[in-house]
Amino acid sequence: MTKLSETLTRDRPPQKVLIGNRINPVLLCALLEAHARFQAGRSDGRRAVLLRCDLSGLDLRGIDLSGADLVDCDFGGSNLTGARFEGATLTGGRFADSLLNATRFAGADLSRADFHMADLRGADLSEAKLTEARLDSALFGESPETGLPTTLDTRVLDRLVARRRRH
Repeated sequence: MTKLSETLTRDRPPQKVLIGNRINPVLLCALLEAHARFQAGRSDGRRAVLLRCDLSGLDLRGIDLSGADLVDCDFGGSNLTGARFEGATLTGGRFADSLLNATRFAGADLSRADFHMADLRGADLSEAKLTEARLDSALFGESPETGLPTTLDTRVLDRLVARRRRH
C-alpha cells in the first residue's frame, strides 16, 4: 500500500528547502517564479520554503509569497510595500525597520515576529496569528499608498495601546 504523502507528491518535484542562505535578486526571481507556478497548481511549481534566510535590505515591493513557509527569516530594512503573505508561515520573522505599507498578512502565522519600528500603515493583519509578536513600536494607520487603514484585531490593538501608555 502506498503512503498518503507519496500519493500526494508523486507527480510533483520534491520541496527544496533553503536554509541559511542570503537571498540575492537572481535567486529571489527563480524562487518567486517557482512559487507562482505552485500557486497556479502547475506540476512544475514549488512552494517557497525558507529557513533562517536573509532577505534584509531588498526591494520586495509587490511580491506574492502567499502560502509560503518563511521561518526565522530576516526581512529587516526591506521595502515590502504591497507584498502578499496571505496564509504564509512567518514565525520568528524579523521585519524591523521595514516598509510594509499595504502588505497583506491575512491569515498568516506571525508568531514571535519582530516588527520593531516597522511601517505597517494600511497592512492587512486580519486573522493573523500574532502570538508573542513585537508590535509595540510599529507604525499603524492609513497607508500613503492606498489610503486604507491598518486592519488588525481590536483585542491586539487594545493590548498595544495599553502597553504604549505604560511606557
